Amino acid sequence: MTAAWRALDAEVRSWWDIDLARADPAACAEDATLLPLPSPYITAGGTHTSDFAEMYGWDTAFINHGLLAHERGDIVAGHIDNHLTMIERYGMVLNGNRSYYLTRSQPPLLADSIAAYIRCTGDEQLVRRAAAALAAEYLDYWCGPEHQTEAGLARAFDRGAPNLRAELAAEAETGLDFTAQYGGDARRCVPLVLNTALVRTARVLAELHQLLNEPAAAEGWHQRAEVRAQAIREHCWAEDFFYEFDISNRRHVPVRTVAAYWTLWAGVATAEQAATLVDALPDFRGPGGLASTDRRYASPHPEFTDLQWQHPAGWAPMQMIAVAGLDAYGYHEHAASIARDFVDLQVRTHAATGSLWERYDVVHDGALPTDLPVERYQVVPMHGWSAAAVAVLGRRAYAPAEGDLR
Repeated sequence: MTAAWRALDAEVRSWWDIDLARADPAACAEDATLLPLPSPYITAGGTHTSDFAEMYGWDTAFINHGLLAHERGDIVAGHIDNHLTMIERYGMVLNGNRSYYLTRSQPPLLADSIAAYIRCTGDEQLVRRAAAALAAEYLDYWCGPEHQTEAGLARAFDRGAPNLRAELAAEAETGLDFTAQYGGDARRCVPLVLNTALVRTARVLAELHQLLNEPAAAEGWHQRAEVRAQAIREHCWAEDFFYEFDISNRRHVPVRTVAAYWTLWAGVATAEQAATLVDALPDFRGPGGLASTDRRYASPHPEFTDLQWQHPAGWAPMQMIAVAGLDAYGYHEHAASIARDFVDLQVRTHAATGSLWERYDVVHDGALPTDLPVERYQVVPMHGWSAAAVAVLGRRAYAPAEGDLR
């Protein structure tokens, strides 16, 4: 399979320049909902599909890791410029650069991209600008009155999307639209994905202030990270697993999801909790990687009978996060095995269909993505974070010396 992965990885490498889009004045004049950005960017779908033609928030963070694996820091620098520009203009990284996304953000992963970019390129010119923008988004948006909760953790909230009910729009800010894990209303919960990403943001801010030789500011951000990590452990851990916590009803939502493994990626889980999460991996694993949930759950949303973020669907970003988290805690064999299973599934499916896909059936060996239950739309072929997974997870499985998410 190594040769087949290398061939697909080389094909993915050839897509990046082809997939570049622009939101310059000409493009924005042609598409009235597109918001202008200063630098070219890789769309979430790539040229393989007309869907997802805008620049998304968390999709881009995973795409960045694929680009860095292919030594395309030039494109990543433009991505960072665009997202810093969004914070400076709108107060947060938007869900996407569309006028109808001005009411919400997505999981805050820009800091992780910045840290990876500096680590891979050595380019520290953006440090001061990045520190100012990341701090503003963290304090004013994510810790602002609409998002802050009495638990000391952030909730998801949308300021008034024109085309979604309020609870669905808030769920869209978590990135996991749609899922059963928030019990039908993400506004009542303090999402694991969101809050672990904020822990990571605070830790990166501490690193940036160290680079700026500002130790007091660095220590302040380190303390914020530790306080939030402790709050996640206090509210979301329930003896054997990390669950979403419903702050309105003071209970855990009884849905087990791979979002729990973000606590490894962010360094939130204790060693004992990490060991318990590793013991639970078989509940999520299929021949092709990790499913979004341990089983199918009833939809809490009356509009949908099928939910795309649940069993048997496996998504590239969740594999990437889980692999990075397992490696961070020393579970290298588990990390390599999951990376290999998912990349092998991508290679096989690409050979059969000629495409990479938005999500995969990781449970039923041989099933095509188009066989997955339909929610809002049929599963679509795409590049984006699926292409990034080929680059990042393929290196973890078959060429670990060439780079990973750590």
